[in-house]
Amino acid sequence: MRLAISLVFLASCSGTSKPATTGGNEGTAVIAKKVALTWGIEKQGEMADVFLTTTDETGKAISHPLGRWKGDCAVFTPAANMNAVTGVACRTGATGTELHAVIEKGEDVVILKLGVDQGVTPDPMGREEVTRVKVPLGAKIEVGG
Repeated sequence: MRLAISLVFLASCSGTSKPATTGGNEGTAVIAKKVALTWGIEKQGEMADVFLTTTDETGKAISHPLGRWKGDCAVFTPAANMNAVTGVACRTGATGTELHAVIEKGEDVVILKLGVDQGVTPDPMGREEVTRVKVPLGAKIEVGG
């Protein structure tokens, strides 16, 4: 009886272990999740159609229409207090609308709109949500191509 218990104990404490496997993926490259954000602007007379395009690490691109906005639209970097990674400003003289792309919890790109007037400091709390775009949790979100 002692011999049987000793053999079981020695077998379980042999100090050797099998290397962990990854389900048969040895030798294959792991692709890190990445999403690039770019804007598309198509002029339509006095208006412009604005799109947010998300491109993943495989090159797959999805265009997200954000509506038609009045004025001349251009990509810009929002003020730091807006916590936005990128934006589009559509201006008609001294007034206009800004669209801000804000990363929320690492899994949503939230597009917020803000009315702006020249000479007036915009309030981040005055923004309204236009849409929300899901990205893979943990993906690195980059601005531009």
